[in-house]
Amino acid sequence: MSAVDTPLVSFVVPCYNSADYMSRCIEALLTASQPCEILVINDGSSDNTSAIAHEFAARDSRVIAIDQENANWGGVVNHGIALAKGTYFKIVDSDDFLDTEALKRVLDTLASLVEADNAPDLLVTNYVYDRVTDKSQHTIQYRKLLPSGRVFKWSEMGHPGIDQFIMVHASWYRTQVLRDSGVKLPTGVSYMDSLFVLHPMPWVEKLYYLDVDTYHYIIGREGQSVEVEVVKKCIDQQLMATRLAIQDANYTQLYAEEPNRALLMMGYISCMMSVSTIYLFKINTPESLQKNRELWAFMKETDSTLYNNVKRTWAGLANRRTRIGRILAQAGYALAQKIFKFA
Repeated sequence: MSAVDTPLVSFVVPCYNSADYMSRCIEALLTASQPCEILVINDGSSDNTSAIAHEFAARDSRVIAIDQENANWGGVVNHGIALAKGTYFKIVDSDDFLDTEALKRVLDTLASLVEADNAPDLLVTNYVYDRVTDKSQHTIQYRKLLPSGRVFKWSEMGHPGIDQFIMVHASWYRTQVLRDSGVKLPTGVSYMDSLFVLHPMPWVEKLYYLDVDTYHYIIGREGQSVEVEVVKKCIDQQLMATRLAIQDANYTQLYAEEPNRALLMMGYISCMMSVSTIYLFKINTPESLQKNRELWAFMKETDSTLYNNVKRTWAGLANRRTRIGRILAQAGYALAQKIFKFA
């Protein structure tokens, strides 16, 4: 395939029983101002998802409808990486959507950078928490953390705040970086977006931050993986994701090589530890409290630099051993949710 024929971005849209909302997601992607492909991957749905995907594919050649047996989010992403022909790779969950004006700016910027042979390994954009319950919005932006509007190195990054680790919603990876890193997500389980973001990060040297509110992350839809009761029910999957992230990299070595990159990655681990600890406290059984002790012991045994960093963050403060301490930690987490508006 020649450079002219190469899509600028491969959009991967994971779909599972998405018939009620996937059209908005795909319609927004079809406004793309540059050549792109849209891989709509039906993950073994039992509703009309497959038919809708194939209807879009029939009317627009940029849409590629793919049906697979259920393998959960990680299996869809693995499939997408294997099939992607684009220079860049972007995941857009089927219940979310991209702002069309922001999308144009992102794609035109990427096209200019590629044409100038100055393509970053990772492009970062803002994302918006869209809450369907109260119609509120909260934007996560990186203005104080990352230089804007130019290619930069990790050494030019500022100090990340509590809500400024780079999530999947903010990430536009160069596809070759993903492949060079060998990222492969576990299938059949949830909460693997952290591994998708963190595993390739040591391969990133050049970054670019475009200060536009691009990704709209819908919060509050019934049955979402971030819903409180769903997380409690699937806590072992959350713990699995956290352990995988802990052991996936040598943080002691990464910190010695590039402290800013390591700090950003460890900030993500801190968030994961906070979620794991607080939800184990919410479950509040002898088994859940033991799992929390084992998780912290696992991190301490696996990487001392990571452990010493995380225990000094809010996650460490939340890791209380007394009943009153655990109640206060949950109250603090709830307050942080209200202030920072995270899921």
